[in-house]
Amino acid sequence: MFKSKEEVREFVWKKIAPFCSFPPPYGRIPNFRTAKKACEKIRELEEYQRAECIFSAPDSVLLRLREIALEDGKTLLAVLPRMTGFVVLKERVKPTIEALKHAKRADLAKLKGKVGVFAQGCVAVDLNGNRIGKGSGFGDREYEILKKSGVLAENAIFVVVAHEIQVFSDLSYLMQEHDAKADVILTPEKIIRVRSDRRSLS
Repeated sequence: MFKSKEEVREFVWKKIAPFCSFPPPYGRIPNFRTAKKACEKIRELEEYQRAECIFSAPDSVLLRLREIALEDGKTLLAVLPRMTGFVVLKERVKPTIEALKHAKRADLAKLKGKVGVFAQGCVAVDLNGNRIGKGSGFGDREYEILKKSGVLAENAIFVVVAHEIQVFSDLSYLMQEHDAKADVILTPEKIIRVRSDRRSLS
């Protein structure tokens, strides 16, 4: 058993490094080379097919997921690095981090359509939906902001994109009350529906 979240991070970063694109994964959400394949699986989710609006963190590992949302004519709500603002994209542009910085700032109170899919990367995640990020706490705060703003649809799902190396059986003993839980894990090889019910949006 791991003694802390940081111990999990160090374990994953070392193990996944050979499978990552530049830059190295240490201290960040790993951008593994087969991330595109994992992101493509978003189209297989009924929840995604029904959703009008998709939220994505700015991590490079989610670039293909952001592209897919725009290709499919959905509204893309994204957050800028270090939570410096939210932006909305509808045009079919390449939604890199640089492009996000130049996108239209979003007024969450005026967002058209509810967010049906909330997508994040991770450093680690378990089969119960417990997610560990890089340690900044931004992912949990983004989820909480959207929830409190009434932007998340009642049946919105929390999707995490991860390499199989990042998926563990149980990390629940390391979790805290404020940690948001995922519903679905997309890996290059499979779609994993988590074992336990997630926390209510109410």
